[in-house]
Amino acid sequence: MASHLRKRWDANFQGMSRRDRRGCDYDAYLADPLADWDLSIPADVAADVADAEAAVRALNDAGTTHVSLEGLARFLLRAESVGSSKIEGLEAAARRLARAEAAIVLGGEANDRVAAEVIGNIAAMESAVELATSADPFELDDLLSVHRTLMDNSPSPELGGVVREEQNWIGGNSFNPCSAAFVPPPHEYLPDLLADLLGYVNGDEHSPLVQAAIAHAQFETLHPFVDGNGRTGRALIHVVLRRRGLAPTFVPPISLVLATWSDDYVNGLMTYRHLSEPESTQRSATAVEWLRMFATATSRACQDAGTYSDDIGELTAIWRSKLGRVRANSSADLLLRVLPGAPIVTVGSASKLIGRSKARTTDAVNALARAGILQQRNVGRHRYRVFEATEVLDLFTGLERVLASQTGDTTSGPPIRRVPQHPGSAEPTGQTRSHPPIPSSASASASASSRPDDSPPANATIRSLRR
Repeated sequence: MASHLRKRWDANFQGMSRRDRRGCDYDAYLADPLADWDLSIPADVAADVADAEAAVRALNDAGTTHVSLEGLARFLLRAESVGSSKIEGLEAAARRLARAEAAIVLGGEANDRVAAEVIGNIAAMESAVELATSADPFELDDLLSVHRTLMDNSPSPELGGVVREEQNWIGGNSFNPCSAAFVPPPHEYLPDLLADLLGYVNGDEHSPLVQAAIAHAQFETLHPFVDGNGRTGRALIHVVLRRRGLAPTFVPPISLVLATWSDDYVNGLMTYRHLSEPESTQRSATAVEWLRMFATATSRACQDAGTYSDDIGELTAIWRSKLGRVRANSSADLLLRVLPGAPIVTVGSASKLIGRSKARTTDAVNALARAGILQQRNVGRHRYRVFEATEVLDLFTGLERVLASQTGDTTSGPPIRRVPQHPGSAEPTGQTRSHPPIPSSASASASASSRPDDSPPANATIRSLRR
């Protein structure tokens, strides 16, 4: 059964204060394995879980009719990664993050440590979701690979992909666990507990959302790495949802809700850590409180993500009305599709995204810039020239703000945590220049014909940007 292991921490002389240098007895938590757990869920929570799973399915089903599957998928994945980073105190506004990404793509440095770490989290989330699409089991090597990707841009990349061989703890100070809020299992128990966790991840004993919630809570309880546990554990949520087929295309930005409900999130994880018999009603009861909170957060994330899916569709329609008729699968058409997921591009990066030559991509970029869809900026230490879809960044900021509101509407319930300014409240930072055409020998991909009768007017505004 789950229990506390009484351990001894020897005094050392590294800390400045006596409290930091002292030794003590402390209790490390030894978790129960997940295999063969007969979890009992009451009817009301089972209904909440069913509602949340239906919301995830609806988000993914609605997206199948969207004009830009790839762009929307990356938009939502970025939102989830940003939210997961916020929980760890890593905050970078959408524009700051995208410009740092662009600088890296151009072969420079982000020159922004926080943005670089968030970019690492996006890469780790992408890696996790890609691994989850495989029919092969999700193995320890896969988990270590995700963690390694996460830590690549961190101050301690050498910790990436390495299961800890020392005691860690949460809360208190960095010198000893004497005043810690929680002490995970000693490292010698991790091989068996991780094998059990991954066996559970690869199984189907519980419904997909229950499985994702339990896998995350168990991972956070084990805390198997020296750093990066929270972000890796939240990536594991989406490994389960993707593997089970509940979220085959779109990642619901659950972490943005968890960042808003941070106290409930932490309390739910702490409550999950029971001290009772493996098949006791008490063990199920502690897990149920966590499941209730997780299901509610998932439903909320899907609701707001669905709204912004519609908004991206509206924005894309407005763009097309500005361009006039765009030939299907032309360079301009393909670029419009990917911009929601890549709001800052160079000609080179756009060429790779759409699979067209640089000459044809240049024509497409020029056409979108003339239509006001892209704006030229300069980023990075060397002032690289990039092109920014400002309205996408504003939509991303809007989603962050809405998910930081208890009511889901910032006009009636202001954000309760730090968020970027409303898109209309301040001018974006950075240099803006009028856009001279990029020389190219290829013909333009988009014609200047009149807009279709069923398209929105070129000066239309998106619902979320009016809030």
